[in-house]
Amino acid sequence: MYRFLKIKKSITFIFLMVFATVVSAQNLLKEDFPDQYKVKKGDTLWDIAGVFLNSPWLWPSIWEQNHQIKNPHLIYPNDTIYLLYKNGQPYLSTTKDGVLKLSPKIRLTDRFSPITAIPREAIQAFIENNRIVEAGRINKMPYILANAGLRELISSGDEVFIKGVLDPDFNEYHIYRAGNDYGTDEGLEVKNTEIVKVGTLVIIEMQDGISKAKIIRAKGLIKKGDFLVRSQELNLKPFYYLAAAPEGVTGKILSPVNDALNISRYDGVVLNLGEADGLYPGHVFNIAKAPRQVKDPRTSKLVTIGSQVVGELMVVSVFKNLSYGIVLNAKDLISAGDYLQSVK
Repeated sequence: MYRFLKIKKSITFIFLMVFATVVSAQNLLKEDFPDQYKVKKGDTLWDIAGVFLNSPWLWPSIWEQNHQIKNPHLIYPNDTIYLLYKNGQPYLSTTKDGVLKLSPKIRLTDRFSPITAIPREAIQAFIENNRIVEAGRINKMPYILANAGLRELISSGDEVFIKGVLDPDFNEYHIYRAGNDYGTDEGLEVKNTEIVKVGTLVIIEMQDGISKAKIIRAKGLIKKGDFLVRSQELNLKPFYYLAAAPEGVTGKILSPVNDALNISRYDGVVLNLGEADGLYPGHVFNIAKAPRQVKDPRTSKLVTIGSQVVGELMVVSVFKNLSYGIVLNAKDLISAGDYLQSVK
C-alpha cells in the first residue's frame, strides 16, 4: 500500500516519496540514461524523470530523500542531478556523493522557482476556470437577471441586476456558465454539469431578491442567466503527489476541456472516475485505444488488435464521480472514449 505524506499548503507542485517500489535497474533506467543532468529553467519534473527512467511516474522510488532537510524534493534550475548506486540499486541525488551537506544555502526565489510537475501555465489554462457540480445546484445559485442599461449585450464595465440570495460577507463573485452535462450515459446516478468561469463582478448595492453589481472582468460577452459563485470558493490550489493510479481501476476520457478538437500534450480532459473510485490529484494513468478488429488483406478474416497505449495523463482535480486530468505525453492521436489503465 502506498503511503502518502501531508505537506504545508504553501508548498506547491512538488513530488513526494509516496512509495518505494523495488525495480531492477535494467527495467527502470532508459538504455541511454546519463550519469548526470543539469536542470534548466523551463524543465518539469516529468521531463527530468523521462531523462533517466523508462516510466517517469517511478521517479519517487529512486529519488534520494534526506530527512534532515525540510523539503528534500525541491529541485531548482542549475541544480545537477546525479545517478548513483547503493547496494546495486540506482538512485538520484543533487549531490555527487549522495551526501547532502548541511551548510547554509540561499535560493534567489525571485529568480528561480522550484521545478514543478508540469508547467503551471498548463494547469492555469483550465483548472482555475473549470469545475464540476451536481446539476441541481445551479438552479439554487444567484444569477444575472439583466443589464442595468437594459441592453442585451453585457461586457466588462457594465452594471447588471442580480437575482437571488447573496452572502453579505462577500463583495466579489465569479461569473460561471453551464457547460457539458454528464449523467446516466456516463454511468452516473445524478446528473453533473461542468461549469466554466466567464468573468468576475463586484456587488454595488445588495438588496433582498434583486441586487446591483458591476462587471470588472469578462472573457467575451456575459449572458443573462450566467450564475454567480463566491470568489473564494473556487480558488483552486491543487497539490500533486505523483503515484501510479490504483491497480485495477479503469475508466475512460469523456471529453476534452473546452471542447478542443484535438487532444495533445498538456490538454485537459474530463474523466469518468472520481473520489468514489479512490482517485486523488497526482494519480497517473496510461491512455489506451480500445481493442479493434481489422480485416486481414490475405485471408479476409477479422483480426483483433489488442489495446494500444498512446499516452499518459495525470489527475489534477477530483470531484465525487468525475475528475479532470492533464495529458502528460501523447504518442498518437488521443480522443474522447479512449480508455484509462493503471500504469505498470
